Amino acid sequence: MNQQEIKQEIEKLIQKVESDIELVFSLRLQNILDELNKMYIKFVKSDETSYTDLNKYNRLSKELDNIATELSEDYKSIVSMIAEMNETIYVENYLKTAYLFEVFASTEMGFAPPAKSLVQISLRNAIKYLTLPLVLERHRNEIVHRLNIEISQSLIAGEGYWKMAKRIENAVNFSKKKARTVARTEGGRALSLSDEQVYKQASKYATVTKVWLSALDNDVRNAHRKLDGEKADKNGYFHFKGMKAKGPHQWYVAKMDINCRCVVIYLVNGMLPELRRGRDYRDANYQQKLADRIDKYMEDGLTYAKALKKAQKEVKPPNVVVPVQTYEEWEKKFVA
Repeated sequence: MNQQEIKQEIEKLIQKVESDIELVFSLRLQNILDELNKMYIKFVKSDETSYTDLNKYNRLSKELDNIATELSEDYKSIVSMIAEMNETIYVENYLKTAYLFEVFASTEMGFAPPAKSLVQISLRNAIKYLTLPLVLERHRNEIVHRLNIEISQSLIAGEGYWKMAKRIENAVNFSKKKARTVARTEGGRALSLSDEQVYKQASKYATVTKVWLSALDNDVRNAHRKLDGEKADKNGYFHFKGMKAKGPHQWYVAKMDINCRCVVIYLVNGMLPELRRGRDYRDANYQQKLADRIDKYMEDGLTYAKALKKAQKEVKPPNVVVPVQTYEEWEKKFVA
């Protein structure tokens, strides 16, 4: 186990919720189109009279109200999905990173499973009006308003069902993308806050240094690309153009936090923690060779994450006969 593997597991949790959100919007889109199609078949005489036909007896108004009600339920489920994901990310990252640090450093660091109430308090957004339910409520109101406009304008223009369906699809897909961005941002924030709590606890027993890792691809914003490989100051802060943060998603500035995929990894007593049976990752010679190889690849233009991944494949630690305590064995100490 190493820190990158823990982050990869967290990434899978975020991707799972993104997929679940996709499904929610896909089902809602299909439902809206099915209901409007039924109305067209039953009531519309021609495209030119469609607005009048569907407005008769408040048919359109009732359907728009129904769409709004169903979207409210959809967004409630999305809020629950993301909130549950956040708690899972926080706890899993906290315990697995704590395990890695303790076993690697051969030091009891006083870690314990975080209480659910404390996790929920930690996850509350520090910025007023940017709590998860409020953000998604605003998104829900936006899509309801947009669908009302798109459907009404399409009917007034006499565009016909299929043109209207395309308008609806575009509106729903736009909102789906925004909801996925919220999930990605919230998941990253939960990870970062969990990392920070591990850092605070581990720093009581070892010298722990934060290193900023940008994402592996070319979509990273320029500010975060410049932070790649940077170490935090002695107080645990990263700095960029007069701003400071303890980690990704903790700038509390939209352009620095939204949809960020960066992470922080840690050096423990100047070394990169990693655990494998039969390997001595604490060997000083190995750690120095690894650090030198990372520096070389970064000079060649690789991101820290890519340089680290490549260096770990090429530089191997010496064998050791001492067995490594597994995560499952370590976790048992918390069972009453």
